[in-house]
Amino acid sequence: MEGDPNLKSEHAEIRSFVLFKNQTQRTVDVYWVNYSSKFVHYSALEPAAQVPVNTYVTHPWVFIDRFTGERMLVKSKPVYMPEPWYTNINTDGKLARIEVRIHFPLRSLKDVCAWKIFSTLRDKQSFIDLELPRVLVDDLRACYNLFLMNNKLVK
Repeated sequence: MEGDPNLKSEHAEIRSFVLFKNQTQRTVDVYWVNYSSKFVHYSALEPAAQVPVNTYVTHPWVFIDRFTGERMLVKSKPVYMPEPWYTNINTDGKLARIEVRIHFPLRSLKDVCAWKIFSTLRDKQSFIDLELPRVLVDDLRACYNLFLMNNKLVK
């Protein structure tokens, strides 16, 4: 995703006031995607933590599990695009921050198990040495490739 010329911040005209909430049991790194499509680390959210952010409607945000490199989602999407500030005025006529709930991707039981195994490995490449059926090694390889890709994005 990083380096994708279609995913980058654009003009800074319409403001958005959000509250990122980590609804996972993992530490999640929050990244703003800058004007050059680079991921800029903004914050690390511990489980159940939250952070208020003042941003703009055309500024994308991504969320990555700090330990596995897995992409977390907002509203089942891998990229969050902020909503305009005026869409969240409460009944008293006061501005309220837009709650942005960060969550795990919806996965099959097989994928959940593969990620669980992968996340416990100290040396992420050691899955190759495990005495597992080839189909399971292939699943772990897919986790590893995604891990490498996400880590490359944030460096």
